[in-house]
Amino acid sequence: MAYINQPFDLHRFFKDIDQRLQKLETAVRFTAPSFDFSGGNPSNPRTGDIFFDTDSGDLKYYDGSNFITL
Repeated sequence: MAYINQPFDLHRFFKDIDQRLQKLETAVRFTAPSFDFSGGNPSNPRTGDIFFDTDSGDLKYYDGSNFITL
């Protein structure tokens, strides 16, 4: 049973959801900025930042106080 008084345009609503899903499915891969940790740590890192250590070839995660090798 269909109803007539729809509060918004359902077609547009589902089209928007479909477009968002397509963007997620075709998103560009994750990249981490490169940094040479042999010269020290990056300045002003934020909690959760990830860097690629060009000196050791490791990914490093900043937990708010230390860089942790992943």
